[in-house]
Amino acid sequence: MRDTVAAATELGYVLTFLLGLSFLSVFSIWTWELQDERGDVWLEQAMEENLDSIAEAVERADLASRQGGDVTYAEPVDLLLSKAVNLQLRLVLDDNGLLMQDKGGTLIFTRDISSASATNHSGEVELAGLERIWVLLEGNNVTITSNQPGF
Repeated sequence: MRDTVAAATELGYVLTFLLGLSFLSVFSIWTWELQDERGDVWLEQAMEENLDSIAEAVERADLASRQGGDVTYAEPVDLLLSKAVNLQLRLVLDDNGLLMQDKGGTLIFTRDISSASATNHSGEVELAGLERIWVLLEGNNVTITSNQPGF
């Protein structure tokens, strides 16, 4: 006589294992998508905060230039995302404002600056691996650079 009870038990074990495996797979995919989506939000918030900090430093340099005379000013700005080298972010300062974008141009963030002073604004910095950039005012020019000024 065949032992059908043992076969049914073994089949139950296999089906239970497959059901658990499918639940684990669905849960893993769900958590991966959740983490990936949250990472995108954190990235955007960090880029916005970086732009705000740099724009404020540029505004302070403009304010210093309005003091008159030959004013020299330097301010370090600590950056978020210094470890995100795979994004290949670059920051551009011109007379119209700040632009931060990745190499592919899929992430683009801008900030207007008031330009209430007669200073010229220029500079471009690759942000990969940088923890700090400098906003400099020298000779009526506001620039951004990754190098610490020598004054």
